[in-house]
Amino acid sequence: MSAEPDSPQNRLRGELYEVAFERIESSLSSGNYFEVIALADSIITDRVQALTQDILKDEPEQYSWMSVGAAIEVLFREVKPRNIILDTELRSLLTQVHQVWSQKRNVASHGFVVITPKNLEDGVQTRLENLKGAAVEGASLARSITDEIDKFRRRQGKEN
Repeated sequence: MSAEPDSPQNRLRGELYEVAFERIESSLSSGNYFEVIALADSIITDRVQALTQDILKDEPEQYSWMSVGAAIEVLFREVKPRNIILDTELRSLLTQVHQVWSQKRNVASHGFVVITPKNLEDGVQTRLENLKGAAVEGASLARSITDEIDKFRRRQGKEN
């Protein structure tokens, strides 16, 4: 949902982001890594979808409620025909999420209790370490992507 800078949507979004980043910090400290992963995923997806909606402008919103990977794929698909060049750092961060972190997230959260021949040797401690690693990386990516997308959007707003 796109909105004007001081709209009710943006005021609520600001409050939600504040709470989400606070919960990420407190959850990292207390070892609640599943919550960190879920919040990081939600934040990254929301920022990517907001940028995509900015690019689509008055076109109908077609891309609500999707995974972070699908949201990144849509963004990359939408910038290409419009000759919009994403900043190198932003593209790198999004590629990191799409190609690396989302897989770590899946293994850590969706596969935590799943046992397959491939992961049979991964005991509880290894799985907990994977969970923590995905949470710490996701928290960092959520913050960095939020900052980079916000910078990009501000620059685009000044140019248009």
